[in-house]
Amino acid sequence: MSYQLVESQAPTRIDLCGGTIDIWPLYLFHESATTINLAINLYAKTRIELRNDSRIIIESIDLKKKLSFDSIKDIRHNHSLSLITRSINFFKPKSGLYIETDCESPSGAGLAGSSALNISLCFALNKLTNSKYSRKKIITIAKNIEAQVINIPTGEQDYYPAMFGGLHFIKLSIEGVKSERVNIDYKELEKRITLCYSGSSRNSGINNWEIFKRRIDGSKKILKNLESIRKTANKMKPAVINSDFKMLGRLIGEEWRNRKNLWKGVSTPQIERLITVAEKHGAISAKVCGAGGGGCVIFFSEPYRQEDIKNALKKTGARVLNYRIDTSGVKIK
Repeated sequence: MSYQLVESQAPTRIDLCGGTIDIWPLYLFHESATTINLAINLYAKTRIELRNDSRIIIESIDLKKKLSFDSIKDIRHNHSLSLITRSINFFKPKSGLYIETDCESPSGAGLAGSSALNISLCFALNKLTNSKYSRKKIITIAKNIEAQVINIPTGEQDYYPAMFGGLHFIKLSIEGVKSERVNIDYKELEKRITLCYSGSSRNSGINNWEIFKRRIDGSKKILKNLESIRKTANKMKPAVINSDFKMLGRLIGEEWRNRKNLWKGVSTPQIERLITVAEKHGAISAKVCGAGGGGCVIFFSEPYRQEDIKNALKKTGARVLNYRIDTSGVKIK
């Protein structure tokens, strides 16, 4: 079946625990490594339309950038939209394309917006070109394309919520990556987790790469803190399954303390100010999303304190992001 127009969207994610260890081969050094995250409805969107000529036109709405090439043979990757051009090169469409992308999460938010866009884009190109790759194979393709773009190893965790939606325990071992989706009362989680953008964009590759290099070089400090993060993730799993929100809140705080000790650039003065404000208004714990250095922060609280926290954060000038947990994953619209 041929398509003239394909539109897709994929959710971004909030990571609760276990990030950074999901980068190969770090998880092989930490037995029973697990990452826990959940998909949210701040979507990365792709719209692809076939053209009746050979031209490739790419437009990023959120980045306000536009590129064009006379044909697929003329594509170059020395620009900020290389994730898109490398994906086009891989799927090799037979005609020209107009590709429009947009992301609802702020740039550099730490919500895996680039990975969500990658899944949305590859899923749409897979459909348009009738390539018939499985969802698992598309994850592998997307991960490898992203590694080419950022020129450093990528983590595993970000692609699973984008592809499948919901809350995931992502198990990392010698056998590879296994994702276990868990169905719990998502509305109860939404009432307890407040998402806030600190206003400072970050590059996830920088912090993760510094941590990665030091772990490979044998840093005892990095080893100790990554191992602590692994242990926290394994304690968090039963807390999530049993809806033990008191324990979950405590473990989110534990994860954050371990993560801050990984690398000096993980937290920032602005993040610390927001956490102090939120704690004064009822937050039990907090942690940065993604690799840190800015971007989004989550605050865990009892449901009746959530509005107090939101209002206090807004008064600082920070942006509170309204969200719902996405249960569908990537889909063709």
